[in-house]
Amino acid sequence: ATFNKRKKGLVKKIHELSVLCGIEACAVIYSPFNSNPEVWPSNPEVKNVVAKFEMLTKLEQEKKMVSHESFIRQNISKTTENNKKKMKDNAERTMKEAMFQLLSGKGEKLKLTDINREDLCKYIDQYLKELYHHKNKSINQSYIQYGESSEATSIMAPTSMK
Repeated sequence: ATFNKRKKGLVKKIHELSVLCGIEACAVIYSPFNSNPEVWPSNPEVKNVVAKFEMLTKLEQEKKMVSHESFIRQNISKTTENNKKKMKDNAERTMKEAMFQLLSGKGEKLKLTDINREDLCKYIDQYLKELYHHKNKSINQSYIQYGESSEATSIMAPTSMK
């Protein structure tokens, strides 16, 4: 029962893929219950798709192929990168939380090692640099806007009165 449900779902997905993407697709499904493989859509259509694939050069065939091993490696790589990003985000969130606990006078609850203190100091330094950068950027933008508006009014003002 499970095999038939999964097979039906797989065939439906392949059909959707071929319709939505405008591609030719086929499936050869080996069943543990039947010695002959089942094909979708039909035997002549499957033979046509396979023949077109076999007419491609080896390089073109390999370019369009993904082996199970390379697929798994790609997934592992993506998952590893995602994991590293999440760990970095968590570490940053922890540092930010510790920084604000210290600023609010609740720092005695923190149990920091020398390494944690060093990391926290680096984080605070970086945080302050970013704050100063944004402050200076904001001041410069407001100065430019003020300067532009006063310049515009001086251009529009009459230069001589008679």
